[in-house]
Amino acid sequence: MAHEVQVIANNFLGLARRDNETLDPMKIQKLIYVAHGWNLAFTGNPLVKQAVEAWPYGPVIAELYREFKKFRALPITEDARVPIDDVPLNSREMDFLENVWSKYRHLSAIQLSRLTHEPGYAWDRTIKSCGPYSTIPNELIRDEFIRRRQGA
Repeated sequence: MAHEVQVIANNFLGLARRDNETLDPMKIQKLIYVAHGWNLAFTGNPLVKQAVEAWPYGPVIAELYREFKKFRALPITEDARVPIDDVPLNSREMDFLENVWSKYRHLSAIQLSRLTHEPGYAWDRTIKSCGPYSTIPNELIRDEFIRRRQGA
């Protein structure tokens, strides 16, 4: 089931707090993109309801950007405002986010950004074919992470 991006963000913020770490706006964007991509690759379903856009400096979920832009490059110190109609994550989804967190938490925002900018993958293909601020199709994101899973 796809969730509001704020719900996913708050779960990552909770994992970071649990592990005495912080997340800045860029790192949370990239973590959510990676989680969304892996969810598409493994289940065929989106993790977040919002579209991912190909901004000049990488994939961005605009609503998440607006939510946390006040923190600039500093650690996020408060949870996102969650729309009232969203449902909490189930245990499978929580386990999935825990796995993404454990695999990618050690990477900096810059390292995650480099990962999302690799040539031939979803952001690169979208920015080159459609230009900045275009929506990155979930099919391209899914294909990117299927290729990553296969080690291509």
